Amino acid sequence: MTTTRPVRTLIVGGANLDITGSCFSRFIPGDSNPGLVKNSAGGVGRNIAENLQRLGIESSLLTVLGEDIGQTLILRSCTDAGVDTSPVIIHPSLTTGTYMAINNQLGALLAAIADMGIIETLTPEQLALKKDYFTGAEQIILEANLPEDSIQWICSNNQNKSIHADGVSATKAPRLRSVLAQLDILKVNRYEAAAILQENGDDLELAQNLHQRGVKHVLLSQGPQGVILHNQAGTWHKSAIKGDNENDTGAGDSLFAGFVAARHLLSDPADQLEFAIACATFTLNSTASVNPKLGVQEIRRLFLTHLDKGAWSS
Repeated sequence: MTTTRPVRTLIVGGANLDITGSCFSRFIPGDSNPGLVKNSAGGVGRNIAENLQRLGIESSLLTVLGEDIGQTLILRSCTDAGVDTSPVIIHPSLTTGTYMAINNQLGALLAAIADMGIIETLTPEQLALKKDYFTGAEQIILEANLPEDSIQWICSNNQNKSIHADGVSATKAPRLRSVLAQLDILKVNRYEAAAILQENGDDLELAQNLHQRGVKHVLLSQGPQGVILHNQAGTWHKSAIKGDNENDTGAGDSLFAGFVAARHLLSDPADQLEFAIACATFTLNSTASVNPKLGVQEIRRLFLTHLDKGAWSS
């Protein structure tokens, strides 16, 4: 049986209460649309942590939550998945971050509102109080919902560790501009990449330019078209795997976590990329932001049976 080595990973980022409304039929603007509304635990940082834990990577989550029902749901979800929540900070007055999405009858996102104000309290001073968790981690994952000075603090105080980052959105991604040279993996889409670089270009040009700015491995998501990986050794592209799309939320987080995990599972970059895409597809097939059935053996059985045993690390 193939498993990852339990690499100690600290994920620093947002954790949200996700409220998702999915229409039963075509969405009609300005009207009440029959559908299904669900509450679940989400947030980029939290999603990445749960995905990694389910893929065999030992994960701890450093985030900030309010004293409310969102806190209860998020902590329970992390505990159930095996994620260590001991670094979590509880804010006495602010509410837990909330993400409210409306999907059409095909599961595609129509609109969303993100209330992430509480993450702004995760300042360098607060992070310094959790220094032992940074010291104990073998790798650190951060995301651009964090304040820019907190991103800089993490990178400047952990220069001897692998640091990976998620661009999150075109609005937030420029917060990573000053730390590009310290990033091992950067996951972005073309809009986030263009916002960081302050330039336009095709997807490959954007990935190459981020690498030239110092990022070791650029993971550029192209949505339904697949994903590009660019590093010093070359460029790889993998098309998306066709499947049922139940919910767009969380697929990018699963792609990123899948690639991070795959580097401990598979030696070939093309295989690593294929594993990451399979994780994203597996998430798209679930109504949750993290598919609760995610696991290395499940991904291997459903998507990667063509890889011989020698491709996998033991």
